[in-house]
Amino acid sequence: MGGTGELVRPSMHGRGGPLDAAARRVAAVGDGEGQLLLVTGEAGIGKTRFLQALRDLATEQGFVTWSAAAFPEDVEFSAGLLLDLGHSLARSDRAEISVLGRDLVDGLEAVPPPAAGSGDAHRRRRLLVLDAVDRLTRLTDEGPVLLALEDLHWCDELSLDVITHLARRVRSRPLLVVGTVRTDELLPDLPVRAWRSRLLLQRMAEEVPLSRLSGSETTRMVAEMLPAQDASPALVELVQRRSGGVPLHVEELVKALVHGHLSADPSYVPETLAEAVDQRFGMLSAPAQEVGVTAAVVRRSFDLDVIASLAQQPEPDVAHAFDELVERQFLQQEPGGWYGFRHALIRDAVERAAPLATRRTLHARVAELARRRPELGGDGYRSVHHEAAGQLPEASAAAGSAAERASALSAHHEALELLDRAIRCLRDDDPSRLVPLLERRAAEAAATDHNARAAEDYERARAAHLAQGDRVAAAALLPPLVAARHLLGDPLPVRVALLDAGIADLAEPVDDAADDARREQVRAALLAAKAAAYLVDDRLDESITAGEAALALDGDLEEQVRLNTAATLGCVLVFAGRMDEGWDRLERAAREARELRLEWETARAYRMLGSAASTLVEYDRAEYWLAEGIDYAARTEQANHRSYMTSHQAHVAWCRGRWDEADELARQGLTDELGGITTRIVAQHVTGFVALGRGDLAGAAAVLEEARVAGTEMGELQRFSPALWGLAECRLLAGDAQQAVELSEAGYQASHEVADAANLFPFLVTGTRARLALPDPAAAQDWADRVGADLEARGVPGTLPALDHAAGLLHLAAGRTGKARERLSAAHEAWTARGRWWEGQWCALDLARCALASNRRTEASGLVEAVRAAAQGQAATVLLDACEQVASRLDEHDAVPAWAPLTLREFEVAKLVARGLTNREIAEELRVTVRTAGSHLEHIGAKLGTSRRTEIATWVASLDRPT
Repeated sequence: MGGTGELVRPSMHGRGGPLDAAARRVAAVGDGEGQLLLVTGEAGIGKTRFLQALRDLATEQGFVTWSAAAFPEDVEFSAGLLLDLGHSLARSDRAEISVLGRDLVDGLEAVPPPAAGSGDAHRRRRLLVLDAVDRLTRLTDEGPVLLALEDLHWCDELSLDVITHLARRVRSRPLLVVGTVRTDELLPDLPVRAWRSRLLLQRMAEEVPLSRLSGSETTRMVAEMLPAQDASPALVELVQRRSGGVPLHVEELVKALVHGHLSADPSYVPETLAEAVDQRFGMLSAPAQEVGVTAAVVRRSFDLDVIASLAQQPEPDVAHAFDELVERQFLQQEPGGWYGFRHALIRDAVERAAPLATRRTLHARVAELARRRPELGGDGYRSVHHEAAGQLPEASAAAGSAAERASALSAHHEALELLDRAIRCLRDDDPSRLVPLLERRAAEAAATDHNARAAEDYERARAAHLAQGDRVAAAALLPPLVAARHLLGDPLPVRVALLDAGIADLAEPVDDAADDARREQVRAALLAAKAAAYLVDDRLDESITAGEAALALDGDLEEQVRLNTAATLGCVLVFAGRMDEGWDRLERAAREARELRLEWETARAYRMLGSAASTLVEYDRAEYWLAEGIDYAARTEQANHRSYMTSHQAHVAWCRGRWDEADELARQGLTDELGGITTRIVAQHVTGFVALGRGDLAGAAAVLEEARVAGTEMGELQRFSPALWGLAECRLLAGDAQQAVELSEAGYQASHEVADAANLFPFLVTGTRARLALPDPAAAQDWADRVGADLEARGVPGTLPALDHAAGLLHLAAGRTGKARERLSAAHEAWTARGRWWEGQWCALDLARCALASNRRTEASGLVEAVRAAAQGQAATVLLDACEQVASRLDEHDAVPAWAPLTLREFEVAKLVARGLTNREIAEELRVTVRTAGSHLEHIGAKLGTSRRTEIATWVASLDRPT
């Protein structure tokens, strides 16, 4: 086993099942049913070899194959994978494909900076994605295509977006997209992590996981590479133990043995893959080693000219070195005359083995060459090599330029990484260079939910502006700083104090007209930020004051700020009870933003319209705007807004008594990774409400408590108050009236503090029932007075039926059945008209109890049957149980006097009324005064809820049995 044994490339082992499954997909794609496959597994597991086998199979079936790869730094570079694919297509011998590739590259590289665009980076990105997908689908115009995309774990967000859209298109195209992903490198911050989960969850992709080799599979692989006499059981066992069954490790360890360069003892097996590669690399000729190190430092695909320029060697010499590196299985040739390392782990081992000084020199050459060869990579790629070469000023400048392009595409993750490098490599304290970078990095950190980093950078930049005496620039940073501090938990007074400090700093006028205009623009933005801050904390009156002040400075507001402020103010107005004005502002903001093609502002206005209507018991309005908003957000690829509006669709469906639909939509919100925490909380409210209505009180309490904790941590009333109400209902249904009282009191205090009605109204009925159940009618009356006063003060129409409902419950408990019937009827009619199903059904049962107390058994029976039918349709077991309780009282009529709730004397008067006697005639019949007869009639009317003699006569006639 020594000397110059021939390198044998083993066949695949242990991959029969996955290859058979992939072969079936190739056949289906050939019939026009496209597919996205993800080949996954740890580094060295054989994904590249598997992909090559799939290429060979597809080629046999008449497919055309195109390939691209992501590289370690590509996670920072917008469209890195797509640019690699575009350049690969551009090198095609087919003119139409070459043109398509150049167009793809030109489209990706011609992105305007933010100042030159429409002002909507999201829209620019979406259109660019759709344009790229259109071009890629054209590859299938002449037949089936395999698109092989390697190492997606290093891929940028923009490229992943394109693959996502491509996955939707391939269903009807003869296109098989296969991507490889290292599952051992799916770090939390990598875009591919959530992307892969989302595609698999939504069944937009199939996964082919590759596992390690078993002992028997390793044995066959080693035997294939070694002469039979050398593949001893002890050697195979040692290879299996040190390789862990990872095919690439097995292959490299055995290759080292084939040449016998590591030890005269043939049983010696290298400890690691890196050691095996290093020893094999050391046996190459000196020119091949120099070329190999140069190629490794490039860190991506390359051609002969690239390496000749970097190695500063004649092309024939480099070509000879390439031949040796390919023969020794370090490099492999790619389409179009380009080359790449056979595996990233081999490339990494070769680069690490080179001296640091050599690598730094090569990194500098790569950076310089990249200026002339854009297909190697853009400014972001150069910045990596400048930094590795120790050329820090050049690295900072290149990274800052690349970050600007990423920001123009809403590629916030990439922009943040690049700005980290730009600031890290900035070695001077010149504020004119540092502060703009800090401001940009803060914005990108906020966009990627790194709020602590955003706040820190905004504060550093603001302090630098103040140190230079630029109060306007310092104040301009306060709105985004306050937004970040809010998400970090700063209380409202602290945030408002910051904004007020900025406004105070701008109070002093300036002489320069341009500076004065900028000052007023910043002042308007600060007022708009105050309006938003007060809205989030439900300080409605303060929010209205700030919002109106901001909009009064219309000429000083930027278009996006003006529209967002108008939407904010509209939302505040409807919650404050100024319905017509508020809805009008909201709807105009949505229309104007849409006409201006400001996609984020449009979606936000839709979101506020739909969610506000959902909360304010305006369900017809909510369903209209939520449907339109969800459609718009889906078409403009704004997943977070779409998910949030879908969760409110679920809420409306629950409110209207469509519980199966509500539960299904809510569960979508709970599993959608693109939805934020607010989406999840609203979805939890809905699932909790459905569960409590269906009798799963423990399950409901668990999910509602989770929502309450999350909402409380956010400090937003609209997030935790509905959960509090649901928990109060759970305790009341479980018979724990005291706990229900305490929870409803907590809900009241939170709303009362900010004069809120929208979140408060459900507590009125629940709290009244709980206090009456103790029983504590005095406390119930006090509760109704306190809560009712807050609801009446706001006058939000959708909340007001709760006043009649609570009053009816109090009258019923006091035996005033006539007044109870009047108020409960009004409440039931209002709940039904507004579509508030839960309260409507309970109110119907309250009316049944009232009818039973008034001896209106037929009426009570009809109400119970109506509720029972509705409850059965929603599997609302708690309502069905309540129906049975009322029905059981109907069966106990023998214990109830026929004249209940009247006294016997009042019943005698009622019967005389039914005979048509006047008050005087009744007085004569009963030998009482006319005044006494009239008093009896007043009592009868109050108890029966009637005002006419004919209604009294009808009641007498409706009695179930003779007296």
